[in-house]
Amino acid sequence: MAPFSFSKDKKPSRSNSRDRKSVGGARPARKTSDRPARDGDKRDKPRSDRPRSDRPRSDRPRSDRPRSDRPRSDRPRSDRPRSDRPRSDRPRDDRRRPLETGEEERRQRSFETPPIPAEITGEELEKKIIFQLESLTPGNAKSVARHLVALERFLEEDPQRANLHGKEISFRAGRLAIVRERAGVAALRAGFFKEALKDLRAALRIGGSIEMQPFIAQCEAELGNARKALEIAGSVDEAKLGKSGRVELRIAAAKARSILGQNDAAVVTLKCSELNTTDATWSKRLHKAYRDALIASGEVSQAKDFEERFPQSFS
Repeated sequence: MAPFSFSKDKKPSRSNSRDRKSVGGARPARKTSDRPARDGDKRDKPRSDRPRSDRPRSDRPRSDRPRSDRPRSDRPRSDRPRSDRPRSDRPRDDRRRPLETGEEERRQRSFETPPIPAEITGEELEKKIIFQLESLTPGNAKSVARHLVALERFLEEDPQRANLHGKEISFRAGRLAIVRERAGVAALRAGFFKEALKDLRAALRIGGSIEMQPFIAQCEAELGNARKALEIAGSVDEAKLGKSGRVELRIAAAKARSILGQNDAAVVTLKCSELNTTDATWSKRLHKAYRDALIASGEVSQAKDFEERFPQSFS
């Protein structure tokens, strides 16, 4: 039997072609087919320049995407219309709207409404204060204005009665800076120092007026926080205060000095040209503070002479 061998007309084996490829070096270019292109044939696209494995989308089929598994109609937002949301029942500007007539009465009161003298109309207020009340309803603004006038009338002579009017205006229009300021001052005069400090801080936060600082310092001193009161008094630029504010600041600082046992310093703090004034709303309190500081420092004879000089402040 003749030995087995390839005939000349048969193709060489694949192993031999690999050998020739390795011997010859680079792989020979693939021959293009001579078959004519048919309609819809896509072989003319240069796919050989970019292999399929380099495409980022081929690693993750479209069917694996999480969004395709859940249609838009299944989203929870579409099952509940906007009109059913609880936030729509309450307007966004509910906090800023003025109180309706009688709405303040529906809130719980912890005190009785103080009576207002019949002759008080509310028009006695300064125009700048009346302007601040325009954010209230007309009826409420009229009532708050009358209580403000009554508060100012009784502030020095009957501070307890003035404090009742301060509670009333704070209840009716507690979002206004002028209201919280006057209510805080009335509470301070009546001896309710914690309540006064709360209202005065609220007035400072709402309005930002530096005139609140002297009263806040007085509250801190009356509550025993003498160093805190001195810290506040030292941080205030007196040039930015009015005459009344400067006097109130001196009274606060002198009170704090007396608590710390610095009686001589308290006397020095209260010595000012305003001691000669007799008709201001703060005149009596300034005179009494100066007389008490003199007594505490041992200057009893000077205190007596001062009382005789201004008898109207000690009657």
